[in-house]
Amino acid sequence: MRKVVTGEQVVRVTNPDPFGFPRWRPPVYETPAVIIVAVKLYRLIAWLVRLIIRHPIAALVLVVLALAWASIGPVGLAVLVGCAGTVLVIWRSFWPSSFTRWAGGPARGAWRSGCYRRRWPGVMAIAGIAPWHRGRVIVPALGKVTATRYVDQAGADGGRAVGR
Repeated sequence: MRKVVTGEQVVRVTNPDPFGFPRWRPPVYETPAVIIVAVKLYRLIAWLVRLIIRHPIAALVLVVLALAWASIGPVGLAVLVGCAGTVLVIWRSFWPSSFTRWAGGPARGAWRSGCYRRRWPGVMAIAGIAPWHRGRVIVPALGKVTATRYVDQAGADGGRAVGR
């Protein structure tokens, strides 16, 4: 037995020409708002979990800042961040070699390592450094990046296959 459909869910032929091809409109189904909200909430939570997994240090910094905000208030947090910035500026001003060795250099290396790591397989393939093996590009893994004032040194460790 055929189900009777009423209202906007009926498929209609909307061509006034009796000899033309029929133009069919798809049926319109109304999705309940509860289901839409539930799907959007699920996607938001999944996005937040992926963000925390991909950027754990940034997430940890935000959690520490939120806890500091809750415990000492916004003024106390501003004073704390200002004091930390002042200490870094004084350290950089009076002991530049120590600052570069312990804070500036590692931070610069981590930043540039992220920049290099994003484009590493493509650059190795274009430069012809990455050999082909069984239909795949073998890219040397990017090791530690050491950034000095004038040059960046990136070490390559072993090799990993990157599908192309």
